[in-house]
Parts: sequence; C-alpha cells; structure tokens
Amino acid sequence: MRAALLALSLLLALAAPAAAEVKSVRLYADRSFGFFVGDLVNVRLEIIADSASRLQTASLPRPGALDYWLDLRDVHVREQPVGGGLTRWDIELVYQLFYVALDVRNLQIPPFPLRFLREGDSEIARAPAWTIGVSPLREVLPARRDNPTDYMRADRGVAQGDAAAPAARAGVFAALAIGALALVAHDRGWPPFHRRRARVFAAAARRIAALTKRNDESSRRAALLALHRAIDESAGRRIFAEDIDAFLSEHAEFASVKVPLGRFFNSSRALFFGVGDAGVEVAATELLALAKTLAALERSAG
Repeated sequence: MRAALLALSLLLALAAPAAAEVKSVRLYADRSFGFFVGDLVNVRLEIIADSASRLQTASLPRPGALDYWLDLRDVHVREQPVGGGLTRWDIELVYQLFYVALDVRNLQIPPFPLRFLREGDSEIARAPAWTIGVSPLREVLPARRDNPTDYMRADRGVAQGDAAAPAARAGVFAALAIGALALVAHDRGWPPFHRRRARVFAAAARRIAALTKRNDESSRRAALLALHRAIDESAGRRIFAEDIDAFLSEHAEFASVKVPLGRFFNSSRALFFGVGDAGVEVAATELLALAKTLAALERSAG
C-alpha cells in the first residue's frame, strides 16, 4: 500500500477463468469521505498483468456525465514494466461531484470493465465500485431568523488601499526613466547633448576593428590612416611624431598612452615614408588596442 494514499484499496479476485493473466486490480483514493458539491475526486486504478497482455484503450471510460450527480472529468493511463514478466497500468481518474447533499450520506462510484488482449484472447478486468461520503454545505433546519438576509454570512470586507503609494512609485519610476534617457542621450550625442565634442577615437576604433578583419596590406594602411585622422581631428590640426609632446600637453587625458603613441608614429613613418625604426611595426591587434584605449580615455574625459 502506498503510504501517501489513504486507505481505499481493494484487491479483487478475478472471477472469470479468462482473467488468469491479470494478476491484481487495486484502487487507491486520497480519501473516501468529506466531499461537497463541486469537489473533484481523484482516484488511481492499478492493474498488474502479464507483459504479453495489452490494454484495449477503447475499453477505457470516456470523460463525460456518468450520472445526474457525477461527471468523469479526465482519464490518464501510464504503463510501466515491473519485472518478473509483469506490467503495471496506472489509470488516473478524476471525477466531479454535483450531488447537493442535505445530510451526510454515502454514494457509490460505479464500476467499469477493462479489456485486455493476449495472443488473440481477451480478458476482462473489472474496476470495482467504491463508496464515498458526501456532506451538506449547510444545515437543513437552521435557527429561525426574522430577516432572511441573516441566513447569509456577511461579505468579507475589502482591504483599504493606499492611493498615494502607486503615485509615489510612478513618480520614482518616471524619474529613473528620465535619468536613463538622459544618460543614453548623452552617450549618443542626442539633443541637448549634440554639441558635445565628437568622439573621434570611438569612431576610429570601430573603423580599425572592421579593417583588421581583412588582414591585408591595404587594410593595414587604411587602419593607420584612420587613427592618424582621429588624432588630427582631436587636436584640431595635423599631428606628426615630433608633435606628440605638444598634443599630450594639450590633451592630458591621453598622457598614459604616450609610449604606444610613439610606437604608432614610428611604425607609420616607416610604412609611409620609409624612415624611422625599421624594426618597429605595430601589429593589427596592437593598433586596435591603442584605438580602443584612446576611445575609452576620450569617453572618460567627457
């Protein structure tokens, strides 16, 4: 017996000789009493039979009205081998009661047959009838009251809400939304932040990232030129290698990349003019990293 289920368990001896392959039929229910009109009644029918037997699903009860006071709402079947050449069928049944009881009484859930086939022979396993106890929702003869409405319980009171709280929360969320919109507008340069200095290194970093994917000589030249143009635009004039100190004195936010900038200008001079340190060549990844660092410093400076 399953400990989680209450004690309605019936083991039927199968009457017909043809049912010899069906070993047992058991019925489990959550409880057998205390039901009211409208309640759902859950029951599980367990059938153990020879694994060569097959349950004919057409013999299962169909959901619908079984009586004026009883509906079958759902039927679900699970099949599982249990060893020893046996198979267990678990048939979950959900009934609903519509019996309006005026007193406590027992009602019988009707039995039904199930057909099994084995090697061309059919066997009938019969689900047993079982009894449940139903109870009335109210007493039959309550104490007399002068006002008919006194027979009804008063409605439960409605909790009083705080009308100010939703308005306060709406104000907080509106302020957060406006703040978030202002941050996005500042980052994207939308009005009224459209007069902010253009983030030339951010654009150059995106351009260089696209060029380095091509990994050829023309792309490398174009990437170097993109960073040159960004430096020129940031300074407001042409910047050459000998102008780095002056550029950094005017734009102290880039002072931390003085050494990488020097390598960049030496590499550029070697590539475009054939002068400078021939062994200095800035790799594509190093060039992209320098552009991203300049973009980050530019963004931090506002």
